[in-house]
Amino acid sequence: MHRVKPLIGPVLSALLLCALPARAQIAAAHVYHNHMPNFWAYYDLGQYASTPTGGPIRYMYDAQVINLKKNPPSNYTYYLPSGAPMPHDDLVTYYSHNAKTGAYLYWPPSVASDMKTNAPTGQVHVTMSGAVVNNVQDLVTLKNVPGYDNPNWGASWKDRYSALLTPAGNRTLDLIHFTGHHSMGPLVGPDYFLKDLIYQSATLAQPYFLGGSFQSSKGFFPTELGFSERLIPTLSKLGVQWAVIGDNHFSRTLKDYPYLNDPGSDTLVSPPNRADLQNTSSVGSWVSAQMAHEQQVIKNKYPFASTPHWVRYVDPATGAESRVVGIPVNQNGSWLEGWEGEATVDVVNLKSFEGLVPQRQFFVIAHDGDNSSGRAGSDSTWYNGRSVTCANGVQCVGISEYLVHHPPASTDVVHVQDGSWVDTRDSSSDPQWHHWKLPFGIWKGQFPAFNAATGLNLSPKTNLSGVQEGMTVSLEHGWHYLERNFALLQAALNYAKTAEQIWLDAHPNHWSPTTAIDKQITHTGNQLNPWMMSFPVKGDVNNDWAGGANPAELAWYFLLPAMDSGFGYYDENQDDNVKPTLSFNQSLYFSKPYVQQRIAQDKTGPSVWWAQRWPYNPGSANTDKSEGWTLHFFNNHFALYTYAYDASGISSIKARVRVHTHKSIDPLDNTHKVYDPAARKAAGVPNIDPARVGAWVDYPLTRRDLKPVMNGVSWQPAYLPVMAKVPAQEIGDLYYVYLGNYRDQLLDYYIEATDSRGNITRGEIQSVYVGSGRYNLVGGKYIEDPNGTVQGTHPFLVVDTTAPSVPSGLTAKAKTDRSVTLSWSAASDNVAVSGYDVFRDGTQVGSSTSTAYTDSGLSPSTQYSYTVRARDAAGNASAQSTALSVATLTPDTTPPSVPSGLTASGTTSSSVALAWTASTDNYGVANYEVLRNGTQVASVTGTTYSDTGLSPSTTYSYTVRARDAAGNVSSPSTALSVTTQTGNSATVYYFNNNFALKYIHFRIGGGTWTTVPGNVMATSEVPGYAKYTVNLGAATQLECVFNDGKGTWDNNKGNNYLLPAGTSTVKDGVVSSGAPALDTTAPSVPSGLTAASKTSSSVSISWSASTDASGIAGYDVYRDGSLVGAPVSTSYTDSDLSAGTTYRYTVRARDTAGNASAQSTALSVTTSTSSATSVTFNVTASTVVGQNIYLVGNHAALGNWNTGAAILLSPASYPKWSVTLSLPGSTALEYKYIKKDGSGNVTWESGANRSTTIPASGTATLNDTWK
Repeated sequence: MHRVKPLIGPVLSALLLCALPARAQIAAAHVYHNHMPNFWAYYDLGQYASTPTGGPIRYMYDAQVINLKKNPPSNYTYYLPSGAPMPHDDLVTYYSHNAKTGAYLYWPPSVASDMKTNAPTGQVHVTMSGAVVNNVQDLVTLKNVPGYDNPNWGASWKDRYSALLTPAGNRTLDLIHFTGHHSMGPLVGPDYFLKDLIYQSATLAQPYFLGGSFQSSKGFFPTELGFSERLIPTLSKLGVQWAVIGDNHFSRTLKDYPYLNDPGSDTLVSPPNRADLQNTSSVGSWVSAQMAHEQQVIKNKYPFASTPHWVRYVDPATGAESRVVGIPVNQNGSWLEGWEGEATVDVVNLKSFEGLVPQRQFFVIAHDGDNSSGRAGSDSTWYNGRSVTCANGVQCVGISEYLVHHPPASTDVVHVQDGSWVDTRDSSSDPQWHHWKLPFGIWKGQFPAFNAATGLNLSPKTNLSGVQEGMTVSLEHGWHYLERNFALLQAALNYAKTAEQIWLDAHPNHWSPTTAIDKQITHTGNQLNPWMMSFPVKGDVNNDWAGGANPAELAWYFLLPAMDSGFGYYDENQDDNVKPTLSFNQSLYFSKPYVQQRIAQDKTGPSVWWAQRWPYNPGSANTDKSEGWTLHFFNNHFALYTYAYDASGISSIKARVRVHTHKSIDPLDNTHKVYDPAARKAAGVPNIDPARVGAWVDYPLTRRDLKPVMNGVSWQPAYLPVMAKVPAQEIGDLYYVYLGNYRDQLLDYYIEATDSRGNITRGEIQSVYVGSGRYNLVGGKYIEDPNGTVQGTHPFLVVDTTAPSVPSGLTAKAKTDRSVTLSWSAASDNVAVSGYDVFRDGTQVGSSTSTAYTDSGLSPSTQYSYTVRARDAAGNASAQSTALSVATLTPDTTPPSVPSGLTASGTTSSSVALAWTASTDNYGVANYEVLRNGTQVASVTGTTYSDTGLSPSTTYSYTVRARDAAGNVSSPSTALSVTTQTGNSATVYYFNNNFALKYIHFRIGGGTWTTVPGNVMATSEVPGYAKYTVNLGAATQLECVFNDGKGTWDNNKGNNYLLPAGTSTVKDGVVSSGAPALDTTAPSVPSGLTAASKTSSSVSISWSASTDASGIAGYDVYRDGSLVGAPVSTSYTDSDLSAGTTYRYTVRARDTAGNASAQSTALSVTTSTSSATSVTFNVTASTVVGQNIYLVGNHAALGNWNTGAAILLSPASYPKWSVTLSLPGSTALEYKYIKKDGSGNVTWESGANRSTTIPASGTATLNDTWK
C-alpha cells in the first residue's frame, strides 16, 4: 500500500492521493442531513374564497407560526388544553441554536471550499430539506429569530454549488435528493414519495436558494437513512443513480449470518427473517462493534458491508427491473462522529479488510448536520469530515466521483433488508420501522385502564421464561397513535390520488416539463404542475381553475407536510400526534368535494398501506419494540394486516399467499418477485422458474371499523384532550387475517383490494420464512427445532377462560296458557356476564341479555321444567341453575278486544303511517295484523305500522285486528280510508344471502349520493328480501348500489343499478319489474335419516338434503317430539344424552320463505353404554417440503370426509405421523390419510377406505403405511 509521507504539503498530498491505484486506499465520504419540519402547516381555509385569482395559497412556514403564537387571530381555534395556542414547539429556541444557524447559513458552503482546496476528489453531500429552505427564507423575511437577518442567505450556497467541481465534473457541494418534508418513502408509499421528492427539487430551484443553477443530483439520502427496495422504481424515474443505506442492512442478508440463535444481540432487535438471507460473501469476517454512548452492538461482515453493490426492484406485474447503487453507510462511525465530532475507519478496523475484493472499500458517514445534541451540529465536526476522516491513508472521494472510477460489476447485485439507521435504543434499525409505527396493541401498564374501559379482564402474555411482555399486540382491541397516522393517511391519500386521476383524465395535456429547469425537477409525461403543487396560487374557480392550482394540486400541497417522520418521535411536544391530522384535514378540504362531485369518474383503486406482518419472525425468535423489548419464541401463527380506504368504498380485500418449493432465495431470482411467474417467463423476463413457487391461496381479510376510535380511545386518556382539538375527518379501516397453517416454510404474500367500481390495487410482494414454532432448551437457550418438544408462545392476546357463577332464584313471574315469563338473580363473573341461556326440559329454547325471559308457543295445562345458565364475553358458560317446574294455564278461547282509534299520519306518495289504541285480552295480546284492502300486509307487536311501497294518488282502506298467543283473533277495526299524495316513488326488493344486513346507497336522478354506506333496508314481507322505498318527487329514476355495511358491495359489476319509478326486484344482479312472488310451497321431506355415530352421551345423525324452489334455509331436528337443534347442513350431533337410552329423531326442512316440510320418518337410536376410547393413528408416509399428513373419515371427529376439516398428524417421529383422538366406543369407522400442501392441494392415498371398529373402552393403536 502506498502511503504519503507526512512532510509533503497538503496540496501536493491531495494530488498524489488522486493518482493512487484503485485499491491503494480506502475511500471516504460524508453525507450531512439538515432539516426542520413545517411544525404547524396551518392555513386559514376561510381565506381561500376571498383570495383573488393569482394570489398565493400557502400554509404557514415557521417564522409565521412564531407570530401566530404571539398574536392568534380571533378566528383561530387550535389551542392546547392549557389554553396556549398550538403548536407547543418553542420555535425561537429551536432555530436560535448555533447548530441551526451554522448548518443552514454558513458551514456547508465553507466546508465545500475547504474540500475543493484540500481534497479535490471529495464532495460535501448535503440535504437541505424543502421544509427547512422555506422556513429559513421565512425567518430572514420576518426577522423574528436572532441570526436570520441576511435576505441573500442563499447566495453563498448558489455560488459554491455552481463554481466548485471535482476532477470528474461532479459538484463538490452536492445537494442530493431528499423528501422535502422528511417523509419516509417506505412508509408513505410511492405516490406520496414521488410528490415529496419533486417538491424538494422545486424548492431548491427557488430564486432565494439555487434558482436556475439547480440540477438534479445523482444521489439520494433516505429520511432516517430508511431504505427499502420499494423506493427504487421511483428513484429511477427521477434519474437517481445511487442511494446511501445502513451497512448492517447489507450484512443482515448474508446466508452465513451467525446470530440467528442470539436474538437481541444485533442492535437489540430480532434476528433477520430467513427470507432475507439471500446473499453470499466468502471473504472477510464478522465484526461486532459497540455503539458510542448507546446499548447497541452492531454486527457487520466486511468487506461485504463496506463496498457498494447494485440493489434492484422488479415490477411484480411486468417483471421490469430498475436499479440503483447501494452505498453502505458505516453505522458505528456515523453515530461516533455525531456524538464526539470525529470518526475514522479504525472504528471497525476497515484497514484489515483491504485488498480482499476487487471493489474499493468505501467508508461513508451519514448523520445530522444541524443536531444540537452531541457534536453533530458543530463546524469542527463538518471540517473534521475531511481533516480527520481522510487521513492516515484514507482518501476523501465523493460518492458520485467514486462511482465514475469504481462502479460495481453489473453482476454484483444484492438484496438489502428494510430498515433505518441505528439511533437510540428506541430506533435500532429494525426492519419493521417500529420507531415510527407500531401495530395496534396494549402496553403492559395500560391493561388496568383497558380492562376498566372494555369490561374485559385481560393481562399481558408471558414468554417461555414466565416474563410478562412489555406490549401485547391485538388487532381487534389495541390502538396506537403512530399507526393511526398511517390509517388516516390512506383516506387523505386516496382522495388526493383520485382527484389527480380525475383531473388528468379530463385534462390529458395539463402539464409536462418543457423548460430546462422543469426537466431537472420532475419526470416526463402529463402530470400535475409541480410548481403549483409546491407553491400554489389560486386559480379561477369559475373557469376550471385557470391560471392557478387545481383541487388535485392543492390537495397534494396541503397533504405533503403531514408525514414528517419527526412527528412520530418528537414526543416531548404535546401536539405532535395531531400535526399530521391538521394537514390531512386541509388536504381533504380541497380533494373530497372535487372527487365526490365526480365520483362516477373514479378509476383509482383503493389506497392500501403496504402489507404488514406480525410478528416479524413467525415461528421463531422475536425481540423488538412491538413486544415491549420482551424476548419471545413464538409458535407458527402470524397476522397479515393493512389500513385501506377508497372514496367509492372497498368491496373486497384479501391477502394472497403462496409457498416456495425451496427454503432460500437467490438474489438474482425473479420468480418470487412477480405475480404470475409463468406469464412473465413466457414474456421473456429472465431468471424465472415457475416450479419454484406454488399457486396463490386467497385469505379474505377481516375489517375493523376505525371510525369509533379515529380520535383516540378512553383507555389511553393522555391523547384525548389534544386529539379533541384537531379531530380527524376520515380514516382508513384496519383489515387483517390470522394465519397458522404454515410451518417451516418460505412464503410470498401481498394484499389485493377492489373498490365498488371494480378498480383494483395490488400491493408489493413480500417474502417471509415461517419457522417451526417448536423449540428445544439447549444450554439455557431455546433453539428452534421442527421436532422440538417445547411449543412456542401464541403471539396474540390471551382471553378470559373463567366461567360465570350459576344463576340463582329462578322463578315464574307470569304465565298464560301458552307462555311462561321467567326471572332470576344475576350471576357474577371475573370480567362480566354477557347473557343467559334458557333451557326447557333440558333443551335450550332461548337467550337473554337481561335476567328475564318469556317462553312462548307452549301447550295449555302442561308441566315444564326450566333451567338457566350464564355466559361471559369469552364464551365461558356456568353450570345450569336449579330446575323450576311450571304448569301453563288452561286453554284460552277468548279473543282480544277490537282495536280502536285507527288513524293515519305522515302520508307521502308511497307510504302511510298508521296508529291505533291497544286491545285488551285475558292473557295478553300477542300481535296485531294490519290489512290493506282486506289483505293482510303486516303483523306487528306494537300499535303503529308504516306501510310503504304504495302507489301515488291512490286510495287504500285499512283495518287492524288483534291476536293473542292462543291464536284467538278479534274482529277487524273500523276501516280507515287513506289517499296517498301525488309524485313518483321507487320501491326496491333486494335479495342477497351473503349480506346479513342490507344497505342501499343511492341518488335520485343525477343528484347527490347518500352518505356511505347508505340506508339500512327493512325486512320485507317476502322472506329473504329486504325492502326500501324512495320518494322520487318529479324524478323518474333511482340510481343505487347495495352493500353489507362492512365494505362488501354489489354495484352491478361497476355499472350501478338504474331503477324506474314503481316497484323493482333485484336478485343475483338481475332487475325485474314488480315485487317478488311470495313462496308458499314447502320443501320436500328430508329422507335417508341415519345415525352416523353415537357415544354414551351423544348421537350424530345425517340425512339426504331436501329440495325447494326458494332454497333451503335450514333444518329442525326433533328428539322425542321436542325441537333440539336447527342446523343449516344435513347433519347434527345431539349431546348431553343418557347412556343406554333409546331416543326417537325426526327432521323437517325450512326454506328461505319460512315454509316448513312435514317431519321425516322417525329414527330410533340407543346411546352406547360405554365411554369414549383413546385411539392413536400412526401412518408411515414420506412428504415433500410444505406437505403434511391429515386423517379424514366418515365420523364427525374425522371431518365427515371434508378435507377442510381433516385432522393434522404430527411429524415428530418422521416418517411416522401420529395423532391421538378420543372416539366413541363400539363405533365402526371408515377412514383414509391425505397429503395437503400450503396451497390446499390434496393428494388422497390409493385403494379402498380403511375400516375399523373402535373398542368399547380403553385405548387402541392403528399402525398404517401410506398406500
